[in-house]
Amino acid sequence: MPLFDDDLDETGSAEELPPTPAGFRREWAQLRDMDASMHHNEAQRWSFLKRPSTLETYSFLFKRACGEPHEVVRRRLRELQNADPLWVGLASEVRARLMLQAGDLSQGEGDCGTASAEVTNGSVPAGHILLHAAPAKVGEDRRGRDALREALAKPKRLAGPRTPDEVDRLFAALFAEGPWLRKPLAWAWQRALDSLDECGWFRLPPLLLLGPPGCGKTRMAERLAELAGLPRSRLEGASMTASFPIGGSDFQWNSSHPGEAVRLIHESDVANPLVIFDEVEKGQTSSSGGDPRQALLPFLQRSTAASYRCPYLQAPVDLSHVTWILTANSLEGLSAPLLDRVTLFPVGYPTGSDLERLVIRVLDGLEVDERVVARLTAEIENGRLTLRGLDRLKNDFWALGRRPMLH
Repeated sequence: MPLFDDDLDETGSAEELPPTPAGFRREWAQLRDMDASMHHNEAQRWSFLKRPSTLETYSFLFKRACGEPHEVVRRRLRELQNADPLWVGLASEVRARLMLQAGDLSQGEGDCGTASAEVTNGSVPAGHILLHAAPAKVGEDRRGRDALREALAKPKRLAGPRTPDEVDRLFAALFAEGPWLRKPLAWAWQRALDSLDECGWFRLPPLLLLGPPGCGKTRMAERLAELAGLPRSRLEGASMTASFPIGGSDFQWNSSHPGEAVRLIHESDVANPLVIFDEVEKGQTSSSGGDPRQALLPFLQRSTAASYRCPYLQAPVDLSHVTWILTANSLEGLSAPLLDRVTLFPVGYPTGSDLERLVIRVLDGLEVDERVVARLTAEIENGRLTLRGLDRLKNDFWALGRRPMLH
């Protein structure tokens, strides 16, 4: 624990040094070393309480604090401690997670609680990452939370393309299927390449596709996950009346559960899945369940997602590698903080040759006359038919083809 002013008074008055130049130098050296040690300890604790997600971030914060006056670091530390009554446990959890990243588990085992055997042995397989340091068990657990903690503390696989060539092939296929969505696809293509350069695996910043119903927004997001090999989940804003599906619910409730991102990571054993929030503007606020759109905010910013404190787990878990794609028919009901955290792309229906190629591809395998393709293309361009309606027509054509022939 760091020393404070009262400790200095007690340790400094233990023995009175002789009033000689050598004695003054010794006393000054002792006080200087003590102050440097206190400065070091408090800078370290302040850096942990800032919740860094990587060793590099922690090193930056610690060096900056060590270079500032001791009084400044002490004041900032006390402000953080006063702001969070659980600061002792939080600092231990962050330290444990950083120690796991460094592979120095000899000092971190006491803080890791129920960490898995793989993590305790320091073996994180290639292409995997640690997202959670399971806290120690407390009392009896009848609802399986400790098992979930232990499972999440195991290394999770990083899915998706791992080379620029694989990224190029992925988006070439997406461009071929949705040429009218070229702007958001071009943006996502570049962000995927940037992600490979930055961290070596696939993830995208939060994306919001704004457009009319049936223009291919959700289909593009689903195809991106499918072609990239990412586990995916889809949340429906129109049927959501609380924030619990997003952030999870507190463990004190009998019906408590983790949020969708944590659930998807646990079930897929993949650290970087893709979550689609469809029609996000239609999410409804309730007096007891909160606003699902507000609950999204910590997940849409990498720094807060990296140390998200799950109310179900009652411990932090790194969700910064999850890709979020939001869709909306309008901006009504979307707050400025949410829009500030996403990249917005207006999209519309395909037209011209793009639409004709789409109709031909959707009806592939059916013996459809060219005049039918031209008629369907015109109906969509005139707004009398949507892409969803085109899918329904395809099913009708298949049903007609399966009918028995009368002779």
